[in-house]
Amino acid sequence: MNRLDNWVAGTLTAGIAAILLGVLAYAVFCRVPVAHLYVNAAGARAIMAGGHRAMAAPDWPGAYRVNPRSANAAFWPSVTLDFRDGAPVTVLRRDIVLWVYRG
Repeated sequence: MNRLDNWVAGTLTAGIAAILLGVLAYAVFCRVPVAHLYVNAAGARAIMAGGHRAMAAPDWPGAYRVNPRSANAAFWPSVTLDFRDGAPVTVLRRDIVLWVYRG
C-alpha cells in the first residue's frame, strides 16, 4: 500500500470508530420512555421507599405495577426510574418482571 492508501484507510477507520463511539455514548446517556413496569416484591419495596406508588397487579400474582416516566438504557445491572413527581429511584434489573415501553 502506498502513502495515500494508508491515509484513506486510516481516515475511514477513524470515522467508523467515531460513529460507533457516538452511538454507544448516546445509548448510555439516553432515557427510554416507559408506559409502566411490573416489578417483584423487592422492587416494589424499593420504589415505595423512594416515595412512589406500587400497586399490586390483579392479573399477575406477586407482581406490582409502577408508572415511571422513563428509565435509563439496558446496559447496567441496575436501572434508574424517573417518575413524574419526586426523586428518581434505582432498582436492580432482576427485580423488573416486565417492561412496557411507550412509543
